[in-house]
Amino acid sequence: MTAVLWQSSEGGSELCVLEKSGRGRRLRGTVLAMAGEEPVEIRYKVEASPAWVTEDAEVLVSFAGGDLRDPFTPGELWSGKGRPPEFADCADVDLGFTPATNTLPIRRLRLEIGQEAEVAAVWLRWPELSVERAVQRYARLAKDRYRFSQEDFSAELVVDDQGLVLDYEGLWRAVVHI
Repeated sequence: MTAVLWQSSEGGSELCVLEKSGRGRRLRGTVLAMAGEEPVEIRYKVEASPAWVTEDAEVLVSFAGGDLRDPFTPGELWSGKGRPPEFADCADVDLGFTPATNTLPIRRLRLEIGQEAEVAAVWLRWPELSVERAVQRYARLAKDRYRFSQEDFSAELVVDDQGLVLDYEGLWRAVVHI
């Protein structure tokens, strides 16, 4: 098990745990943030196969006013039955409120320094809570550094030996890592 406490540049925080789950791995976490002027708590769990392919994802968003939302219907996206065609080639999920899900393609791709690859991901946008297909690119810059890009966004990621982000340029940084 590995745990990280992240601090957001916008003032939020997150506790993320990476642990074994059956034959694969599980990412689970709790994010405390703001949605406009309203405090929000987000709990998530992502199950990955031994090859680091997303098999299931759950997200629960709880607003301070008592509004509870479950914006993700994972059975429709990963079960293989009734999967929307726009997500058919997506091996990864990208939860837009956390750096945790960058671990999935980083581990799955196993890029050598200087290599890069393009992936398709199911992207849960934050704070919109909309789900869409995203094309993303990962380039390995050094043993512990990657360049992540999507459309006109780009950031450097510093990771640990497990592929968990320790520093997400301009957005998140680890304050505790065990």
